[in-house]
Amino acid sequence: MLKSLLRPLTSKLVLKRAASSKDLEAILACHAANFGADDLAGLRAHIFSRPGQVPENFIFVEDTETGEAVSSVSFLPQTWTYEGIPLNVGEVGLVSTRPSYRHQGLVREQFQEYHRLALERGCLLSAIAGIGYFYRQFGYEYCLPMGGGRRLRPEQIPELKEGEASPYRLRRAQAQDMPLLQRYYAELVKGLCVSSIIPDEIWRYQDTQPEDSVDRKATYIVEREGIPLGYVRLMGRETTHDDFGKGVRIVEAFVPQYKACLEVLRFAKRLALAERQERIVKVEMALDIPLNQAAEMLGGEWQRPYGWQIRVIDPLRFLAAIGPALERRLEASPLTGLSRDLTISLHTEALALHFVQGHLGSVERLAEGTRCDLTLPPNAAPMLWLGHRSLNELMQWYPDTWCRNAEAKYLTDILFPKRPSWICSVF
Repeated sequence: MLKSLLRPLTSKLVLKRAASSKDLEAILACHAANFGADDLAGLRAHIFSRPGQVPENFIFVEDTETGEAVSSVSFLPQTWTYEGIPLNVGEVGLVSTRPSYRHQGLVREQFQEYHRLALERGCLLSAIAGIGYFYRQFGYEYCLPMGGGRRLRPEQIPELKEGEASPYRLRRAQAQDMPLLQRYYAELVKGLCVSSIIPDEIWRYQDTQPEDSVDRKATYIVEREGIPLGYVRLMGRETTHDDFGKGVRIVEAFVPQYKACLEVLRFAKRLALAERQERIVKVEMALDIPLNQAAEMLGGEWQRPYGWQIRVIDPLRFLAAIGPALERRLEASPLTGLSRDLTISLHTEALALHFVQGHLGSVERLAEGTRCDLTLPPNAAPMLWLGHRSLNELMQWYPDTWCRNAEAKYLTDILFPKRPSWICSVF
């Protein structure tokens, strides 16, 4: 049986892991006190209804005098892929502290337990779609794009000419469409460095959350004369607490034909004019996809992406896990069949990648003070490894990044090229 109490923090505050529905109700009350009633339905769904979620994934601080949960951090297990290699990832799902208990280091204590939990579950990465800057203090850095894309006003989206009929239509996806949706999603993420896996049950959960949940999504099949050709996902409702959640937000789309993209934008425009306070249409995907291209041709304003904040939990295990991808990159380069070590200093530790005839034989930790081919700050290294920034970019931005010689830099550029990635939230 799970031990709920982890350790005392003060004379009246204790750190715990949830072990019962009573604990979960207390955690829900804590988050509701911080996020407000607008998020209540989504919070309840995340805590009680999300497939695979279990009480022990919720860490919280209890005030023993009142019995209230006063701060909480949740663990959200999922799977990403690195060029087709599955990686266990933990997402920090919900974080909040009641106002009167802030500035006491409670979130820091919970993150220490969260990282232990992620290690127990075999996670190589931890990620959060969180507020700006705050999570850097826990070893996180912006390493993958989030959102971005194009923003359109209604008048920028053209209507059909008088008397013209469109061969395209959008219909709500049904349960029997799931194999088709997964096939389209695979086409959408094909060729990306890092992408996420969306299990069928998570897809259905997101689309069937309560109507008043701010996290509810709506999936539509795009058809041409009754024949499916793609899909689009919208956020099911508009939020009013900030500009980010306003208007019609297209958060996923595989629509390969330009005229079909125009019909999708017209559909979103009608929805914005009929249902949304902010009458704008946003394509929230910073990818070179036909829907963004169509929005650009219509004069859509580019929106700078935010970012997924990432922490590599164990660099040695992560680099070993992506070994097959590194080997494929070597094989496709002039250095095919390479036998050489690439040594990497992260300032606080050093690692060696041992390549033998083009294969990654092992990754090992080196003794402190070892002179290395490549030196990276630990917060910048994931940007390189995940393809978000090139080595040249990191060397320009971080004076404590350097490479020993041209040979090591050439090898690093082959192993870790800058590549597009896109993570679809499974929250």
